[in-house]
Amino acid sequence: MHVDLPVDSAIMLGSPGVGVDHAKDLNIPPDRIFAATADHDLINLAPPVGRDPLSPKAWWDTFDDHTIVHGTDPTTDDFGGQVFEVPDGKWPVEDWEMMPAHSQYWDDKPLRSLAGIVTGGKP
Repeated sequence: MHVDLPVDSAIMLGSPGVGVDHAKDLNIPPDRIFAATADHDLINLAPPVGRDPLSPKAWWDTFDDHTIVHGTDPTTDDFGGQVFEVPDGKWPVEDWEMMPAHSQYWDDKPLRSLAGIVTGGKP
């Protein structure tokens, strides 16, 4: 976050990372940093940190250390923020849409969670 911008909460939706490795690196209290990613969002295919050699996506490390670009996925325990639930979303190409789940964060249920956060509460 920009050091001159008075931010007291942050929300990451469908994000592979925000350029830092830990919530505390954003200079916002970690209990006010929230993240969610729909299970069917194609952003889940972004290369992970891949520290687990048994992870099906660990081979990405061979080609790209995306942590240099994205940082740690904000929905992981390693990041240290607050993860909240959103609906799974539609499968890619369902109803002939390429990334429907990546746009469904603005549907009713997730939007209510966002309203709770923005008004100083919890999702």
